[in-house]
Amino acid sequence: MEQSQIMKHEFDTCIIGQGLAGTTLAWTLHRMGQRVAVIDRDEPLSSSRIAAGLITPVTGKRFVKSWRFDDFWPIATEFYRAIEKETGTGFFHQRNSVRLFASREEQELFAQKSNRDYPELVRYPENPVNEKNFDRSFGEFEMTQAARLNIPLYLDASRDYFSRKNSYFNAEINPSIDLQLQNNSVILKQFELHSKRIIFCEGFSGSKNRWFESVRFDAAKGEILTVKIPGLNEQRAVHRGIWLVAVGDDLYRMGATYDRKNLNTTPTETGREELCSRLSNFMRLPFEVLDHHAAVRPIILGRKPLIGFHPQYPQMGYFNGLGSKGSLQAPWFADTFAQSISENNNIPSEFNVATHMNVQNQ
Repeated sequence: MEQSQIMKHEFDTCIIGQGLAGTTLAWTLHRMGQRVAVIDRDEPLSSSRIAAGLITPVTGKRFVKSWRFDDFWPIATEFYRAIEKETGTGFFHQRNSVRLFASREEQELFAQKSNRDYPELVRYPENPVNEKNFDRSFGEFEMTQAARLNIPLYLDASRDYFSRKNSYFNAEINPSIDLQLQNNSVILKQFELHSKRIIFCEGFSGSKNRWFESVRFDAAKGEILTVKIPGLNEQRAVHRGIWLVAVGDDLYRMGATYDRKNLNTTPTETGREELCSRLSNFMRLPFEVLDHHAAVRPIILGRKPLIGFHPQYPQMGYFNGLGSKGSLQAPWFADTFAQSISENNNIPSEFNVATHMNVQNQ
């Protein structure tokens, strides 16, 4: 089919995948005035949809400040507030989070690092967690620049918005057979859709995309539980080896496991037992497990997201690898990618998918 033929749908950018990456990029380009199409297979249990959506400034066993937090945080908060206003939906909740110390050694390590590395981000809580509910034998600290993105609500509100614009399509795309490449554009014949570019935001399923199959993943399966804890009444996220976050009506979500061998979406008894055991280590109230889900985090080798365009086919783009800190990182990476499209800015090589690909066998 010749590019000169008139298509039913004409777009500047077509995005494949309406998870956290695809949705955030779609909004960013749309706000820049681009005509954006979003195509998604509407998978109910994607990694985006079961993720906690927590933004936590200090993480890990070594109490490390989240990578580039000072760059990512202001862009994330401005972005989500703007989309809340655009959609009339509240899904971004800035709320302090609490971390319980598990040992005297953790206490001492935190004391060494907090004043030196991130004094503006932490404090000893003005309102400690209730010791009738939690084991706080070694104390705790509170993170003041923390938040939770209700990712399913964000995705649903965004899908409804783009649907009203007639730019959302529910379908599964096979990148090997459904694309018709033009010199400087792409055609999706099944939709009579012509776009200047197509960008794949497919999460872990993107590891099977033939155009970007040389990108190496270090993915991890994560299992989470929904539990009922009557009488807890703690609205802050609580961390100690796992996270626990309120979702309303005495319901809490908790997680998550890391499994790099069994990359599937099947919940396991082993995962359930591990999470329940970890919660029992610091929770003094009884709890009931109501739901159990699993998904695969799309972590890319090197643990940094990748964006940019195919080195041989510049009409094909890529945005993947957000992993467990996606809620914090997605707006910055989407903005960087969008600026490279609109202003022809260079993408830093450490994030540029083209520098991470072996194209000899493409």
